Amino acid sequence: MVKLANPLYTEWILEAIKKVKKQKQRPSEERICNAVSSSHGLDRKTVLEQLELSVKDGTILKVSNKGLNSYKDPDNPGRIAVPKPRNHGKLDGKPNVDWNKLIKRAIEGLAESSGSSLKNIERYLKGQKDVSALFASGAPSTFHQQLRLAIKRAVGHGRLLKDGPLYQLNTKAATHADGKESCESLSCLPPVSLLPHEKDKPVAEPIPICSFCLGTKEQNREKKPEELISCADCGNSGHPSCLKFSPELTVRVKALRWQCIECKTCSSCRDQGKNADNMLFC
Repeated sequence: MVKLANPLYTEWILEAIKKVKKQKQRPSEERICNAVSSSHGLDRKTVLEQLELSVKDGTILKVSNKGLNSYKDPDNPGRIAVPKPRNHGKLDGKPNVDWNKLIKRAIEGLAESSGSSLKNIERYLKGQKDVSALFASGAPSTFHQQLRLAIKRAVGHGRLLKDGPLYQLNTKAATHADGKESCESLSCLPPVSLLPHEKDKPVAEPIPICSFCLGTKEQNREKKPEELISCADCGNSGHPSCLKFSPELTVRVKALRWQCIECKTCSSCRDQGKNADNMLFC
């Protein structure tokens, strides 16, 4: 029998990752263990075991760069370091699933005016041929656990509204306290440009494969053409959609000498080294 991650422990680990990132530090195994132990009293061995299980079932993202491992929330990866692909096939045989799109499809398909329950959402998705095919080889409990966690994340990120046991899509635009609609567009920001010391710096040869979906610029995870973004220092690449970059952010990133968080250097002293965890990011 395949051992699965405990959803509660996964939630604690995701909270720890968020806490560590708030402190402008790299979410390493050591920091995650310390944060979970401090908040919930869970022992290190259990945290590491649950972390590994969560990585295997896709609820937590593990990235490696220069021998260092970091852990991310797949729904909120931020400025992520794209790991180098080990092969050109399916990643550990696991399907690439966009839970946000599946949840949206289910709620829109159910069209329940007061909202949809987790049970109804799960039943609807299991009735979809493409979803059923993706999870045909897995245990039913795996689908339920991942869906439950994805819905909880969607609520936390404001994509879903929860009313008791019912969930609805949040279609309202973000507003300020004075009621005015907030400007979420990056187009109103000043144009970006290279820093003086970056202009003549050599750029690493880009790896022509997305390390998330293992696709190329000809085909992303949705089978559509999409240009890759590459780290200027290590060459690791990813589709903007896999990195969860908006079209506007993608345009700005392409105009810069973009670095993943593990390669990022201080704009002032231009050093990374062992002090990288103490850097502040815009």
